[in-house]
Order: sequence, then C-alpha cells, then structure tokens
Amino acid sequence: MKKNDAMGYVAYVLMLGLACGVGFGVLRPYFNDSGTASSKFGIPPFNNILFVLAAVVIGILINALFIEIGHIIGCKIGRFDITSVNILGLKFTKQENGKYKFSFGEFDGFTGETKYVPQDAKKSNPRPIIYMPLLFLLLEVIGLAVLIALGNSFGKSGVTAWYWWGAVWGWVILALAAMIYLYDIFPAALDARNDGYLLTILTNETNKEAYNQMLIAQDKMAKGLPVGETPIYDSVTDFTVRLNDVALYQRLNKRDYEGALAILEKTIACKSKVSSGVYNEAVAQKTALYIVARPFEEAKAFYIALPLDIKKFIASLSSASAVRSYVLISGLIEESLNETEVALNRADAALKKAGPDKKPTEESLLKDAVLKVLVAHPDWDLSGYGYRLEETSKKDDIPQGK
Repeated sequence: MKKNDAMGYVAYVLMLGLACGVGFGVLRPYFNDSGTASSKFGIPPFNNILFVLAAVVIGILINALFIEIGHIIGCKIGRFDITSVNILGLKFTKQENGKYKFSFGEFDGFTGETKYVPQDAKKSNPRPIIYMPLLFLLLEVIGLAVLIALGNSFGKSGVTAWYWWGAVWGWVILALAAMIYLYDIFPAALDARNDGYLLTILTNETNKEAYNQMLIAQDKMAKGLPVGETPIYDSVTDFTVRLNDVALYQRLNKRDYEGALAILEKTIACKSKVSSGVYNEAVAQKTALYIVARPFEEAKAFYIALPLDIKKFIASLSSASAVRSYVLISGLIEESLNETEVALNRADAALKKAGPDKKPTEESLLKDAVLKVLVAHPDWDLSGYGYRLEETSKKDDIPQGK
C-alpha cells in the first residue's frame, strides 16, 4: 500500500471513529432517556431515524456552505479572482461579463470546490483560502455549544423539550462538522482535493509561486489562450504532477507524443511517491500514446504486459485517458466493435470530469483515436457517436504511429 493511499484510509478511519463515538457515546443516551419522559414532548418530534437524518442533511448543507464561503472570503483577502464555486454539485461559473451562470456539475473536493486564479503570481497569497473556513468552523462550534448547553439545562420535558432535541441536532451537526473539516484539513493527499494537503505544499515562497503559476496556466488553457513554457518536475508527487500536467497537455495539444511520453515517464518512475489514481492515470495515458505513436507490435506487446490492475483501471472508463486508451485497445488490438462502443458510451461523462483546461485537448485526442480505428475498420459504423471517416480529408491526416 502506498503512503498516499494509507493516509486516505487513516482519514476515513478517524472520521468513522468520530461518527461512532458521537452516535453511541452521546446520541444514544438522549434517545434512551426520552423513553422515560411522561410529557408528549419527551419523545423526538418524529421517528428517531428520520429525526437524525434530517439533522445530517442540514449539517452537510451548513458545513458545505461554510467551507466555500470561507474559500470565497479567503480569495478576496489573498487577491485571487474567483472563476467558479461549486457547493454539493450546485455550480456557479463566472462569465466574461462578470455575472455568474448556474449549472449542475462535478467537483474535486469533499463537499464542494471553489476555483480561482491569482491576480499576481508573486503577490497573491493562497493561505487565507485555507484558513478562512476554519474561522467559520470556530463560529459554528461556538453556536452549537450554546445550543447543546441550552438543551441540557432546560431538560427533556415540557415546552422546553424542544431545546433538548435541539441539543441532539447540535451534536449531530457538530459531529458532521468535525468529520468534514477533518477531511478538509488532513495533511495528506486524499481521494479529493483538500486544504490540508495544499497547506503542506505552501510552506515556502517557491511552492507558493509555482502553485500560482499553475493556476494561471490552467485558467489560460480553459480559455484556449497560449500558456507558454512551464517547468517540468523530475520528482513527482500528487502536487507536482498537477504542475507537470500543464506541460503534458501543451505537448498533447501539439501532438508531440514523444515529449508527452517523457513527462509521463517521470510520474511512472515516481510510483512510490504518488497515489494509485495518479499512477494509473499516467500508465493509461502512456498506453494510448504507445498505440498512436509507436509501431503496432511494440504497442501491442506493451499492453499485453500491463499488470491486471492497470487493465482494470483502463476498463473502468473513469477518465478521459482511460476511455481513449480503451477505444484504441478495443479497436486496434482486440478488434471489438462492441467494446469500442462501450467506451464511446462513457466518453461524455469522462470528458466532463477532465475539467475545462483539459477537456478540449482530450476531445480532440479522442476524435483522432476513433478515426484511427475507423481507418483500420472502414466497415464499422460509429456515426451514431458523431464519428465518420470522412471527417478527415485524407487518411494520412490521422496519426498512424511509426
């Protein structure tokens, strides 16, 4: 098990421990005591389970909102321009006219995500973006502590029993806050982006400026603007891979496959330093590029030799590179029209997850991959997915490998 993956399990175990501790150590006595009360207010206002579930829903909404409000205020303090805010899938994207457009969208975070770009790579400070949600946590803890204290002091019978059951809600929401913020400030790379890992990166000015430069480059890529040369890191971690991705997609956009492969090899060589997801993604990218840019027999031998877990990752079709790789494998190595169609059915969802900075390049690369398959199988009909061999003026326009 890699260090990054192990840290993820540690975070989840701690969160589960918090939930169990509050559930069995705090909440159960409340419900046990309520059964002995003679007043009609001595029982929960409705079914015990529904009562707690309602508190859970409210707790998630409150904490998701507080975290992103904290991020927004932190952006203002640190001199960042906000490009989008996503709270539990409710996304607000800033338009060119300065207004925000609402949509539903995925997010890279535990309960939401705020995207931003620095006003100045050297002067903008991302640390307030991390600290401000903690201020809201402090205010929330104070408010919930008051609610819990009121409930315990008024008791569980009579009209004031509503305070008693308010205390129950207070404990549930407090437990959720502890779990959500534990994930957010955990000092390691987890499944989703978290502030704690970012804080460990921003321990010096060099990393701060590199992070700001990455945000600027990603914003330009999303807008289709020229990025310019960016640094490439030999020591790859879950953070520096995001910096290398800027250079990677610059080369992919130019169809510099060998240059892209050289960057991917740096990630693959640092297998012990990156999470399984990052490593699998790099190998999936490499597989697709091998099939496109290397002699067919070499690419086929490379794919056959891949470990089973990598093949399963590609077959999961969970990312744009996995879909592209699976299309090429199914169409050229396994020659299966059905499996090619399976991959194309999942393409839209995978491309959406790629993000606005990578999506245009991934769409173009997928088109190249499908047309390459159609050159090998001109009798296959993929017009239902919007792909026809006639989309290119001549077959030589499609990358055929060496």
